[in-house]
Amino acid sequence: SINNLPILEADRKYHWPLGRRPDGHPSLSELGL
Repeated sequence: SINNLPILEADRKYHWPLGRRPDGHPSLSELGL
């Protein structure tokens, strides 16, 4: 399963601590997801 593979730091789209998405961070649509 794709969920069993680690995500490389360079491939991450989210870079905040665990919890709610920070205000002002692009939405999924804005990130092309």
